[in-house]
Formats: sequence, structure tokens, C-alpha cells
Amino acid sequence: MPLKRTVKNTSKPTSPKPSSSGKTPVSRTKRPAAQPHDPTSDEALLALNPTYAAGPDIPVSVAERELTSLARLAHAHAARLARIGIDSDKVALLARFARRLGALEKAWQKARGAVQLTSAQRRLRDDAEALDAKLVAGGRWGCRNDPAAQAELSRIADGSGLADTIQDLRDLVDFWSDHESALGVTDITRKDLERARALADALEDAAANEASDASAAHALELRNRAFWAADKLAKEIREGGRYAFRDQPKLAARFVSRHRATLNRRSRLKAKKAETDALSEQTAGI
Repeated sequence: MPLKRTVKNTSKPTSPKPSSSGKTPVSRTKRPAAQPHDPTSDEALLALNPTYAAGPDIPVSVAERELTSLARLAHAHAARLARIGIDSDKVALLARFARRLGALEKAWQKARGAVQLTSAQRRLRDDAEALDAKLVAGGRWGCRNDPAAQAELSRIADGSGLADTIQDLRDLVDFWSDHESALGVTDITRKDLERARALADALEDAAANEASDASAAHALELRNRAFWAADKLAKEIREGGRYAFRDQPKLAARFVSRHRATLNRRSRLKAKKAETDALSEQTAGI
């Protein structure tokens, strides 16, 4: 029987190699990337200066339409605008502001509609809004050749909300008192003007309820802030567009707000008429 040969095992047991620090490495978890700042968010809008909470100076529906149109125009001429510092991010932000403003306007209208008014108050509100529209439409027609009157109607028609409707009715009563001679070519009656006064007084309590409702007030503030934030950006892009295309007057003119241009033109005509009337009175007294 052959002898078994014994071989000594000199191998050492394997073990994990210790780290140079003597500590077991710990896996690091990646932190989520910080979300980019969105100027159209609720948080960003509420952080703006309190002056941004003021009511819009033109109808929100008009502003939304003009913002969308301006964003498309700027996008079509992005290369030229980029050379003067208006990059694609600003143009894209303007488009987002237009969409956000429209959404916030709808949110406010919904919150406003949810304010607890009595059925009688709701009927009065509907009557007031219909009468407001009738008195403005009559003025547009009856005073169509009077630029100063048209400027005044535009001022009255701007704004929204029950409190604004009440003020509209009072202003329109004064308007028709000054332009009584034009009533004959409209379907506005004396009873309409008396009704306007009565509705304005009757709706004071309802307007107070709407103003004190927390949800409606919050929705209104967000909408107003979005309006002015968008307006500030739009002004920069409009001014940039007029500068970039100053050698192309027709194209530069497209960067002007048509609504505000109309208001400004009517305002100048109104001021000129007032100056002429004052001069005529002075001349007559000589």
C-alpha cells in the first residue's frame, strides 16, 4: 500500500481588503436636482411686491390674447431678438404667462361664482351686468364720433368683478348725464338710468360678501399678480422688438399693444378736446 503524501496548506484565508481609512465605504445617494424657479407659480407670484395685486388696467381676456400673439411674434423672430438680449427662455416664459393668466382668470371666476349670495342677489347681479353692457354699447354707438366720449367708455369698461360693475353703473349714469343729447339714437331709456342707480345701491352688500370671501380674494390676487408680472415681461419684449426692427417700421409696429395704443390715442384726443373747450370758454369771456 503506497504511503500518502501530506502537503501543508500555506494559503491564507481571504478577507475584504480594509480601506485606507479603516472604515467600510458607505454608498452615497444622489440628491434630487433642484427644481428650476418658475416665475408663474403661486409662490413666485405671491412673493412679488404688493403693488402687483392691483387690478388690471385692461380686460384680462384682451391681455391674454395679446400676450399669446406677442409670444408667437417673438418666437418667429427669435434669432434677431436673441442678438439684443431677449433669448428664447424669455419668449417661452411669456407664452407660459399667457396660459397661466387665462387659467387664473377662470379660477377666479369659479371662486367668485361660489361666493354665497342669495338668489335675489344673484338675479340683481345678472341684471346689473346686462345693464352695464347695454349702457356701454349705447355709448359706443351714440357717441361714435366723439373721441373723448369713447376714451371715457373704455376707461369705464375696463375691470371685472361685482364691485367694478357697481362702479361702472354709477360712472355710466354720470356719462349719460353729460351726453344726454345722444340718448335719442339709442334704445336706452330714462328708466334704465334710474335702474342703474338702484342696482348699484342694492348690490353693495353682495359686493362686500364677494370681497370678504377668502377663496375668491386669493384667486383674484393671484390673477392680478400674474397680469402685472406678464405685463412687465411683455413691455420688455415689445420695446426690444421695436428696437430690433426699427429699420422695418411695419414689423416694429406689430410689437405695440393695439388695445393700449387705442386707449392712449383716445386719451390724448380727450385731453385735446378739454383744452380746446377751455380755450373757447376763455375766448367767449373776452
